[in-house]
Amino acid sequence: MKETVHEAVVPTERQQVHLVFHDSMTPESFSPHWHRAIEVDCMLRWAPTDIFVDGKTYRMETGRIWCANSEAPHTIHTLSTEPRRRAVSIMYPLHYVRGLFPDIDEGRIEMNDLDALTQAQRDAIANDLFPRFERAGTLMEQGSDPLRFIELGSIQLEVLHTLLESFFVKSDAGRLDSDVERIERVHAIVDYVEQHYAEDVRLEDLCEVCHLSRGYMARFVKAHLGRTAGDYVGLVRAEHARADLVSGRGNQSEVAALNGYSGLRTMNRQLKEYFGKSARELVAERGEGGGTRPRRG
Repeated sequence: MKETVHEAVVPTERQQVHLVFHDSMTPESFSPHWHRAIEVDCMLRWAPTDIFVDGKTYRMETGRIWCANSEAPHTIHTLSTEPRRRAVSIMYPLHYVRGLFPDIDEGRIEMNDLDALTQAQRDAIANDLFPRFERAGTLMEQGSDPLRFIELGSIQLEVLHTLLESFFVKSDAGRLDSDVERIERVHAIVDYVEQHYAEDVRLEDLCEVCHLSRGYMARFVKAHLGRTAGDYVGLVRAEHARADLVSGRGNQSEVAALNGYSGLRTMNRQLKEYFGKSARELVAERGEGGGTRPRRG
């Protein structure tokens, strides 16, 4: 059984969410993972696939839209090959959704069980959500419309509105104590690194935050964040540096200093490691709108 690991969600350039267009180059299956974001996937053209979300299995295929709520472990396993496959994923960071809809913490989006959906919900998927995902896929695949970023921003908000209006269910059901403890620890680590990534964050600092021994903390971070503590801090620092570079927040040396690097050479080494591009190459992409996803550990 593969370990379920945390994945960081980095907003796509000029967006508040992370957008992914899947095609024939996308792997047909993904290892178990979770993130602090609501992920919604639309299968525009996809072979029958088993989706594992929060302990349950659902069969999905072309025309289906499924959701993994924040912190819900999930993975997919495609059952047959579809060479012309197309799909779109939107990942809404939890803090972004919470800022727009504070009640998100009181429930969850439920749309994966087709048999449990009402006719109105089925109509919302077919007539509202699917056409918007299809348009988003076209915009992301072609990448030439000068207004595409504005339209993509509008689409992701419209999709979120429909999800919350038609599929949000308030729930009093809690998680097991062991799950709560695990999630709280991961939150504490992620929050601490997010607040202090520009400083010299050490494993010992995380031990103090979670009141764990050094050895146990090292194993916990590796198991639940998929990386060593040092590598995770490096990834977060590189993500922020990359965002600053593509948004034009200062020159390259200033961005390096803002994000806690000793110099431009050190920043370039980490950017190359995680994104395969130097600071200069990322700046050059600023006007192109190209996306670069962090490499998996």
